[in-house]
Amino acid sequence: MSDIQQSKSAANFQMSSWQVLQEEDMAKFLEQQVITTDRLTVVRCVYRPGYEVVAHWHPQEQITIVEEGVLSMVIDGKVIEVGAGQVISIPARVRHATLVRGGQRVRALNLFVRPDPHPSGLPQSSPPMYR
Repeated sequence: MSDIQQSKSAANFQMSSWQVLQEEDMAKFLEQQVITTDRLTVVRCVYRPGYEVVAHWHPQEQITIVEEGVLSMVIDGKVIEVGAGQVISIPARVRHATLVRGGQRVRALNLFVRPDPHPSGLPQSSPPMYR
């Protein structure tokens, strides 16, 4: 049986739990768990002291919710300290870097939101509607 439950109904959904998702240890500085849907990726991270991601950008909007500790983010040359209970939103294609200063670990949720390929809400194959 899979750790992720999937619906077979028309209201297709997925359900899982952080307790059953495998943690990945990235170079001993980062543990992460990932859930992905068609438009959203949620990455639950534990950053260890000294963790750093060099300046980068991606096509998705990023929302970071810090649950524990303080995450330093560099956006447009400004250092922004995001602490426990705080949320930061980074628009798509904006260069940013991430680092953990000091001796405390940081736990955060990172949500990556892909643009809606059909902003009208209509399926791509639907003809345009005019009045």
